Amino acid sequence: GHGRISNHRRLLMSGSPGNRRILLLHNDPAEITRVTTGLNRSGFSVITAEAGRLAMHELVHDPPCLVLAAEGTNGRSADTLARELRADPFLGRLPLIILVRDIRVNDLDWATLGIDDYIAVPYRPDEVPQRVRLCLSRLERSLDANPLTRLPGNSTILHETTTRIESGAPFALAYLDLDNFKSFNDRYGYARGDEVLVVTCRILTTVVSELAGTDGFVGHVGGDDFVFMSAPATIEAICQTLIKRFDLVIPDFYDPEDRAKGFIDSVDRRGNHERFPIMSLSIAVVTNEHRTISHPGDVSKIASELKKLAKSQPGSVYVKDNRKTEAGDPASDSHAA
Repeated sequence: GHGRISNHRRLLMSGSPGNRRILLLHNDPAEITRVTTGLNRSGFSVITAEAGRLAMHELVHDPPCLVLAAEGTNGRSADTLARELRADPFLGRLPLIILVRDIRVNDLDWATLGIDDYIAVPYRPDEVPQRVRLCLSRLERSLDANPLTRLPGNSTILHETTTRIESGAPFALAYLDLDNFKSFNDRYGYARGDEVLVVTCRILTTVVSELAGTDGFVGHVGGDDFVFMSAPATIEAICQTLIKRFDLVIPDFYDPEDRAKGFIDSVDRRGNHERFPIMSLSIAVVTNEHRTISHPGDVSKIASELKKLAKSQPGSVYVKDNRKTEAGDPASDSHAA
């Protein structure tokens, strides 16, 4: 049950995914042996397609994690190979590395080829497994990353949380979300909403980098939910600086008349008028300074209580685990920036 899932997750995170099958498309038996031997030595298994006949039913049952195709397979050029593989609904989703003779490298239009990497022939024996590993770890990161902010997503956040818990060192983890983001989206549309998320990301990464350096971490859970981590000593300064900078720039995203009023006027489904204030930040800070945290689940449980507390207060606030509530007056805060 549960243990197996988290184990599987850990495998994914450590860059050794359960699936280590490579589909090799090649015509030269000697090269097939050479490439297969190198990949086997690095813990990959190799499926070779017989004379271009792909046994789809077998592949679908246990799909490969990557396609390695040599130019010249079945008499096809790199362009044709890439085009055919990309057009295939099943294989087209997999990362593709092309083996191409070094004298051909400059003949190809790499930008339009739609492949993930190439290996020039002749190559060093260990080059193929190394390129395959790089390609897979790049894919792992990009699949986890948020497409809008490019910040790491849930798998990395979980991994980072677990690492900090297991290290035994004091740490602080903060959940940040935007108040009244939905009403902003409803009024101005998703493109404007996305701009706000990108700016929030920029403020967040800059402040955490300035104040926590390499000890800091920023992740994007999704939507208007973000996570950041640092040593407990720097977390409050980070929260205060974030609030200051966010409150300073956010009014610029509203139309002048809404900004002047300080809220968005809206009508709900029952025809009642509602007023949504200018967006603000609610930050819930969990630390292991005053309590033991032994599991990522503990963090989210504590955080959700703190989040309610933060959300119940107007304006941008952060609430810290030791039940001390910090609620700066946004007006005076913004002057201090």
